[in-house]
Amino acid sequence: LMPLLQPSAAEPPPAVVAEEPALPSTPAPAPTPLRKAVHVLPLLEYVGQGRYMLLCPKEGLLPFEPESPQWFAWLAQQSSFRFVGHAGRFTAHHESRVPRGAWRAHRHIRNRSYTLPLAPTSELTVAVLEQTAAQLQAHLM
Repeated sequence: LMPLLQPSAAEPPPAVVAEEPALPSTPAPAPTPLRKAVHVLPLLEYVGQGRYMLLCPKEGLLPFEPESPQWFAWLAQQSSFRFVGHAGRFTAHHESRVPRGAWRAHRHIRNRSYTLPLAPTSELTVAVLEQTAAQLQAHLM
């Protein structure tokens, strides 16, 4: 009977598995709702000494000056941008339903909304932007 009780060399001895204590079941946390993507507009900003910086959220700092051929080509592809000039600031929106695709300036000041016409893309210069910014800024006085 002895050989029957001893494990054979071909079979490994049974392993002892320790059971982990059961954790109390907790409900899974609710999934976090997805946030709406933030829409960041390109920015044309006065940096001093008659110079402007053009910063695009998708392309970074753009290497061309306003009023250059690259400026007008880039502008033709935009639907809106922010302008922070020497005389004031506003958001410019492209009016696709207007003939020749004119732009308009928009600014919200003291719970009032102001909108001024700008110019078509081919005529949208820094002088036009600065003049419009100054007109909007005058509403603060």
